Amino acid sequence: MSLADELNPRQLEAVTTTEGPLLIVAGAGSGKTRAITYRILHLIRDKQVSPENILAITFTNKAAKEMRERVFQRLEMNETAPWVSTFHSLCLKLLRRHISELGYSNEFVIFDAQDQLAVVKKCMKEGQVNTEAFPPKSLLGQISSFKNDFKMPEDLDPETFSYGAPLKAVQIYPRYQKMLKEHNALDFDDLLVLTVRLLRQSDQIRDYYNERFKYLLVDEFQDTNLTQYRLIQLLSQRHQNVCVVGDDDQSIYSWRGARIENLLRFEREFEGTRVIKLEQNYRSTQTILKVAGAVVRENENRKDKTLWTENAVGERVIYHRAEDEVDEARVAAEKLNQWNQEDGISFNDSAILYRTNAQSRAMEDHLRHLRLPYRVIGGQKFYERKEIKDILAYLKVILNPADSVSLKRILNVPVRGIGKTSVEKIEIWCQVNNATLAQGLREATQGNLVGSGPARKIEQFLNLLDQLSRMCKEGSALDFLQETMEKSGYIAMLEKENSIESRGRVENLSELYNAVEAFVETERRGTLLDFLDSATLASDQDQVDDSRGVIHLMTLHTCKGLEFDAVIILGLENGLLPHSSSMSDNKSYEEERRLCYVGLTRARKKLMITNTRHRRMHGSTFHYPPSDFLLAIPAELLEKKMTEPQASAYNQYGGRSQWQDRSSSQPAEPPALKSSGGKQSSGEFAVGSRVLHPKFGQGVVVMKEGEEEDLRVTIFFKSEGKKKLVARKAKLIML
Repeated sequence: MSLADELNPRQLEAVTTTEGPLLIVAGAGSGKTRAITYRILHLIRDKQVSPENILAITFTNKAAKEMRERVFQRLEMNETAPWVSTFHSLCLKLLRRHISELGYSNEFVIFDAQDQLAVVKKCMKEGQVNTEAFPPKSLLGQISSFKNDFKMPEDLDPETFSYGAPLKAVQIYPRYQKMLKEHNALDFDDLLVLTVRLLRQSDQIRDYYNERFKYLLVDEFQDTNLTQYRLIQLLSQRHQNVCVVGDDDQSIYSWRGARIENLLRFEREFEGTRVIKLEQNYRSTQTILKVAGAVVRENENRKDKTLWTENAVGERVIYHRAEDEVDEARVAAEKLNQWNQEDGISFNDSAILYRTNAQSRAMEDHLRHLRLPYRVIGGQKFYERKEIKDILAYLKVILNPADSVSLKRILNVPVRGIGKTSVEKIEIWCQVNNATLAQGLREATQGNLVGSGPARKIEQFLNLLDQLSRMCKEGSALDFLQETMEKSGYIAMLEKENSIESRGRVENLSELYNAVEAFVETERRGTLLDFLDSATLASDQDQVDDSRGVIHLMTLHTCKGLEFDAVIILGLENGLLPHSSSMSDNKSYEEERRLCYVGLTRARKKLMITNTRHRRMHGSTFHYPPSDFLLAIPAELLEKKMTEPQASAYNQYGGRSQWQDRSSSQPAEPPALKSSGGKQSSGEFAVGSRVLHPKFGQGVVVMKEGEEEDLRVTIFFKSEGKKKLVARKAKLIML
């Protein structure tokens, strides 16, 4: 069978255009992998290119394996396969052969994340950098960011960094690299950085690999960082037969170094670049594509393209405005159940997507309540996450001091300087005396069981537990939980780290507060111990029937590359999607729009999007307006529904009526969607709202705390940055 029979016209053009630089802009679901596979086969079979002269690069081992398997399946027995590799695997092989040119031994080792952290801590100690003020993880992340942008220590001028973690990272970066080299070690970023240095430094090695790899193919090019871009430039310098495949509309990883600019500037820096767009979609219905296209088309920083399909028109996309996050979870679960029973869509082909990990909690609670099987993809179930288990361990110890397992878990979390040796001595004493760990710790403060230093730190820890125990007896469950998170130093530890991961952990702890608050409201006579029991049982799904498949829960970042028959996206609200952290920066805002587009295009047949009138977050109730992204969607493409106002959604597990009769049979029209620039009543100040200040000018609300007279809003002003203001005194005008 000929290529013309296997491929559509644009795919065929992409496969047969083999000479010179080529940019394939491959829209979602456009058969990109198929085109890549046939391009490799065409080079080998029709162009008689030796497989060893072809190099295909992608990002993950999974993607590389899939590409290799697809090529292998179509090769004849006597044909060999080309080199298909990840960036890091390719660089590792090159460095194993040539790193001596850079002054390293070929037997170098690769330090993992823990090894790297140990080196950073040692560098900070030598440089007298306070680890309390500047968490080592934060500085390590900053150094990684420098390497992603191919910035060596000598390229960075400390004078251009005025303060904070970036400045400290610049100061210890040279020491960090020196220490790695002394250990004959590389970190993961060095694999890329040193390969680029090697190819720049050695004409002979660069020429060898340019002749070896006459044809290059790079997948997911929109996800490359600057160092990876430089690597491709160097490897393709001689023949320029480099084909890059990507989609600027699916560039969603800037936070880990990806540069959408690489794809947008490729045709400028590679002279004579041909651009081919794959716009025929094989995945989704026409309606879903129109909705997704309308959303992403609002972005300015993109290549113009319009996805189309020969698939059926399909049903309208359901837009449901729920009362709160619990009602939203109910609506989502019932809709998936309906699609399963009435349309035969397996739960295996169903997904619930959300912007932040913390949003999974309400959804998980309701799926467990209905005994519907689910799996959290790319993360852990809510009550299995480290920060949740840590704080729950504090609560368990206060309620039951004999719980030695939980006590050991929190003994040095956050770090208190109670060393492993001291703990082992105490545990031996406990075994000999048939005592609990709590009793052993008390003994350690009285005698010669451990040294005076550890004994003092143990005493401080026990004083903390005693203080929390009094609060538990005297205050409410919510106050006790809040005090535990704060007085233990756990929140402060995460805030100091100030990484994407730590900020997500803080959000999860805020959601734990919401869970306890909802439990207290629902179970009027319930105790904190009852809540702990329910949290412990939450992970026990052994009795759940999964014969209908398992519902997939994941963040929008995790869902890229996947597809499902049915998709529900939660939380399309200003402040969530787009996230509040992006509201004051246009580049970040456009990435949020792309993130929404990625979620929408995961759906093959059924799609529902939701938001809420109010949502518990960070221990407060927020009234986020509907997402501005909804404004771009033509009304005729949506089937609008809403939960009746004023219906209490917090009574999750009570009597007969709690999940019944919550939506009208013919729902009223949701309130008109309007931009955050629309007039709003004074005092609302929803996240994402635009306001005018008499002194600072126009700004965007990025955070809201308190209520009524105590309402405080954090506003980002272009001229002044972030300002925290008392709403009743600030003389703010809603725009």
